[in-house]
Amino acid sequence: MAAFLSATHRVERHHEVEASAVGERLERPAGIGITLTALPGQTIVVEGDPIEGWFRIASGAVRLSKSTPDGRRQVIDFLSAGESFGIASERHYGYSVEAIARTTLVRYSRAKLEAAIEAHPELARRLFGMACAELQRARQHLLLLGRKSADEKIASFLLTLAVRLGVRGARLDVVQLPMSRQDMADYLGLTIETVSRTLTRLRRDGLISLPTPQHVVLLQIGRLHDLAEGG
Repeated sequence: MAAFLSATHRVERHHEVEASAVGERLERPAGIGITLTALPGQTIVVEGDPIEGWFRIASGAVRLSKSTPDGRRQVIDFLSAGESFGIASERHYGYSVEAIARTTLVRYSRAKLEAAIEAHPELARRLFGMACAELQRARQHLLLLGRKSADEKIASFLLTLAVRLGVRGARLDVVQLPMSRQDMADYLGLTIETVSRTLTRLRRDGLISLPTPQHVVLLQIGRLHDLAEGG
């Protein structure tokens, strides 16, 4: 199943390259990006804030979350280097964004971004592609929440992270976990106890190893893929 990770990696890598290419295209002619640094736990955007620009992540990782009416938190995505947020036609953010590692971001104001698109129309195509990738991730997350068991959710999550948040330059079966177990639980719609028990069971069954709390090695990618698909 290495082919599964390789093919998925090509798709995700394409969107990461798109984000970097857009950033470089914006910065070369006008230097319009403002570089910001956020420490772990620092809030970058609060749900309901006006969308006044677009953020590209240069390094680190962030968590996107939304509050439910009863006060609970639903994590809706994790983003890492090369990915972005704030590309939307809405006027206000529908989620909050917090750093889960030391994170460097580049912020582009909406006015300057629109001016750059007018001067370089190819940027619109690239931004549209990135927005489509964001929508696709949202659809996959809905499927994950609504149709999968706890074991299937954890297996799917690890396979996806192997591509999106894996150790850069390392093997695709080495997964870095910048998020906490509680973050994972809030993303997958599980309790933290269920996440911990499931990871322990996958380790006991020889599908993964956990050299540190922040790293997972996928030992049986084929079996994990079968599990993720309900096998």
